[in-house]
Amino acid sequence: MKKQTLSILLALVLLLSISIFPVFAQDWDEEEVSGYFGTIEDWDAESFGLAGVDSEDNVFDDYDSKSVEPFAVTPEANYEAKSFADGASATATATYVKCGDGKLKVTIKLEQQGTITGTPYVTFIRSIKVKNVSVGPAVGEYELKGCRTQFGDSCEKVYYGSDGKATLSGYVTIPVVFDGTANPTFDVEVSQSDSRWAAPDPAKTFTVSGTSSVDTSAPDLCQTGVINQPLNGYYQQCNGKAEFRVDVTVPTGVNFIVPSDVYLGTTAYSDYICRYTRYGSSGYPLGGDYCYPGQRLNVKANDKIRFEVQIDELKNPLTDTNNLEPLTAYWRLGGNKVMLTGTLSGRRGPAELCNAKIVPVSPIKASFGDDDPIEPSGWYNTYDKAVVGLYQKCGRFGVYQVRLRNVGAKMGYVNLPGAVAVNGGNPISFFWLSSIAPEGNRVPLIPGGEVTLRGHVYITSLGSQMNSDSPASIAVNFSDLGLYMTGKLYSDHVNWRCY
Repeated sequence: MKKQTLSILLALVLLLSISIFPVFAQDWDEEEVSGYFGTIEDWDAESFGLAGVDSEDNVFDDYDSKSVEPFAVTPEANYEAKSFADGASATATATYVKCGDGKLKVTIKLEQQGTITGTPYVTFIRSIKVKNVSVGPAVGEYELKGCRTQFGDSCEKVYYGSDGKATLSGYVTIPVVFDGTANPTFDVEVSQSDSRWAAPDPAKTFTVSGTSSVDTSAPDLCQTGVINQPLNGYYQQCNGKAEFRVDVTVPTGVNFIVPSDVYLGTTAYSDYICRYTRYGSSGYPLGGDYCYPGQRLNVKANDKIRFEVQIDELKNPLTDTNNLEPLTAYWRLGGNKVMLTGTLSGRRGPAELCNAKIVPVSPIKASFGDDDPIEPSGWYNTYDKAVVGLYQKCGRFGVYQVRLRNVGAKMGYVNLPGAVAVNGGNPISFFWLSSIAPEGNRVPLIPGGEVTLRGHVYITSLGSQMNSDSPASIAVNFSDLGLYMTGKLYSDHVNWRCY
């Protein structure tokens, strides 16, 4: 079967288990990507068959196939953190701004445990959770956000200082106002693993109790007056939009407010649209403007103001919004001693809101922090960093990966093969491996379901470019879903093919 054109035939193979895949965050370096994908082998007859081509077809005559010689690939296991953080000596403290943004800014101090026998001064953190906060909702568990070490690195991979100690800092946002009446206490649960790719080790997970205090470097934002009017509004089913309004008569002792986070159920929003209108004593509007989350708005006693807040697209779990049950809303106003609270009624919106909605997430699942969908960027809704992989230096083959999630309310399908380009040129052939058994040439995705697709590509047009170690650009396009995803193929740095 001749394959002189760039047409691509597809074969899908069910991966035995996605659970064997290692994980890391959305920002990668070559070492991490190489450790994830391992050795990039030449295609065998089975791979050519999966790609729908004959390995003896003359289209491959220009490729001088080599036998794969063994070469040393240092597995990530050799970078194990033999010296874990010692839970017995760990401490946790936090600070907060009175009547501020609701953030507990958490500091965790760690000490290495025992004698180092692996990679010096390295511990791999899989998660940090703040629990049992004494002020606020009775039940709550919060992932530590924005976590950084004393060296400015992400907390996934913690390097100790020469004294065997490390300091981690991050924050959690609690849906309550910290007014200084009581300093909240909390617990911090730290989960560790043997290596970057290993599962968390339950025996090395520890919990440390923490205490908090007022951030004395920040102003006390609490005011004597209290605004406490109820919110009124609605939300649309299947994560459509939400709107609410609140009419405020400013009491004595309130000189400013700072619009801050909106909570719908347990989901927080800080990118909403906010408008306000001022009214005179007779009830006629006197003008208004936009109000912006995080920006102070000056007011004075007896001002009558209507605030209107709109969230264009909800990101709550579908179970929050697909049954049209009332949804509790909270709105934080910096400078106010309480959160404004109300109940949003469910409302039906356009029917297409409940269709399938397939979006890309980080191509390799993050081991630390959020795993939210990637937001599109640019004029053409390009999803950047949605693809990552490796190519053979001085070779012809590469592997890459994407992950897709159905955040809609109905069954969806990923139609394959789609289209793939490397450095703007088309590969001659490729095939996909899927973590979900395909139905012919499409992969079904239930609501909330995810699929990992790993592509194997034979590249013909990058010979000279692939002799270097520079990353190649890759684009994967599923046009029927409107998903144009880009990323990088890194060199595997294997030099023997160049000789």
